[in-house]
Amino acid sequence: MSLNFKTITSAVLSALGAFLFGLDIGYIAPILECASFKRDVANITDPTTKISDTVVGFVVGSFSLGCIVTSFPTVSGYFMEEWGRRDSIILGTATFLVGCVVQAAAHSINTMLLGRFIAGMSIGLLSPVVALYQSEVAPASARGALSSLYQLMITLGILVASLVDTGLVQQDGGWRLAIAMQLLPAGVLVLGMPFLPRSPRWLVFKGRIDEARQAMRSMRETEEEANREIQEIIDGAAKERAKVPLKVTSATGFLDNYTVRLLGVGVSLQILQQLVGMNAFMYFGPRMFGEMGLDKNKFQVRINVLNFLMTWPAIFLSDVCGRKVLLWVGAAAMSVACLGMGCLGAFVLKPGMAGQESVQHCMVSFVFLFVGAFAATWGPTVWVYNAEIFPQKGRAWCMGLTTTANWIGNWAIAQFTPVMLGLMGFGTFFVFGAFSLTALLLALWLPETKGVMLEHMESIFREKLGLGLDRRTRLDACEASYGATGETTGTGFRPAPKAEAS
Repeated sequence: MSLNFKTITSAVLSALGAFLFGLDIGYIAPILECASFKRDVANITDPTTKISDTVVGFVVGSFSLGCIVTSFPTVSGYFMEEWGRRDSIILGTATFLVGCVVQAAAHSINTMLLGRFIAGMSIGLLSPVVALYQSEVAPASARGALSSLYQLMITLGILVASLVDTGLVQQDGGWRLAIAMQLLPAGVLVLGMPFLPRSPRWLVFKGRIDEARQAMRSMRETEEEANREIQEIIDGAAKERAKVPLKVTSATGFLDNYTVRLLGVGVSLQILQQLVGMNAFMYFGPRMFGEMGLDKNKFQVRINVLNFLMTWPAIFLSDVCGRKVLLWVGAAAMSVACLGMGCLGAFVLKPGMAGQESVQHCMVSFVFLFVGAFAATWGPTVWVYNAEIFPQKGRAWCMGLTTTANWIGNWAIAQFTPVMLGLMGFGTFFVFGAFSLTALLLALWLPETKGVMLEHMESIFREKLGLGLDRRTRLDACEASYGATGETTGTGFRPAPKAEAS
């Protein structure tokens, strides 16, 4: 399958929703250290006085709490299924505009908490729907690359926010302008999305077949290619409709044994993506780098540059090496880095030794290894994997639940990292290392999904989950993989020879 301009435009413009997410992550750490912010919002007149760890945790964590509320499937699933993927992106972006204005105008901690909560509600909806929209408009052969744009835009947003902060936060009241500048990309997204096509898969499952054909034809190079893919989607919808009514009004309408187990995989991936500790650097990097004896703001920018640059390889490798390889290699590298940072920080880096260059260089090397490994693997690949593994009958609901797990982990990192740093110092990285090892074990177990059409995912996961395939599913899988003549069709799937009915 080939990519045309409309497909690329749809993936890139919708990814501005992830860019907004990155902006909100990236701007907060330097602002919390900003003298005018402390004065204007926290009523602290002495610039050397720090905001308490508890208040910092609430300010950072309130964003995650807002995300949890709207990413929860009762909320996000409703909008994604009833409003559609495209309109949900528009709604989420409009909410972000409101949250941004409230934050920029804040004169108290409570108002700041409200603004961050509203902005979090926006990102809580955008985070599952953008990834879902990208996966559903992309052809199978390029789904990994286009879906990886989600994480790439997060890292770009973090980088842009840190650069803007560097130029503005030292100015009196500059933190307000740094927040207000987020209105520009949000405005572009909310005005541009109505001109993009709806998800053809959503249209098919709403029974709007003619609209689905028209949308697919606008995103594929040839009419033959579009018709073939739409027919696959229609056939997949018919098979799912035979199993369960597609208009689901409650979780029990589609949560069979297979889907529940699949949710366990998705939830584990999303929560581990947070608990390995990457956002500890994003939220509290300046504090940690200062304790290493480094220029905290400059080093934060360098980390954000590395985070952005190292996300690019995932775009090219996801559809070449596959998702599984990226995940286990990344988890192994993060485990080594956390062990190194924990040992150096706990046993070597003592008070008064911050200027010891050899220790600094080792710590910096491990930080770079961790950030680079996460950016190239677990950062983008978890979103790609979760957006493609669930059946259409409950895909929006499942994406909402797994994304909620991600935000619960994000909140835990935001709320408890400053407390752990205060109690354990760099021993905190032993905790992150334990989660990285857990992520490695999960990655080694996962099946590969590279090149598999969304409608064929059930076949490979049923075998991996020990559920087997019924006769009809086995025949469909064989036809999908080998075609009527027995030749492969390039889906990347091979049916299990020993699967029996469950």
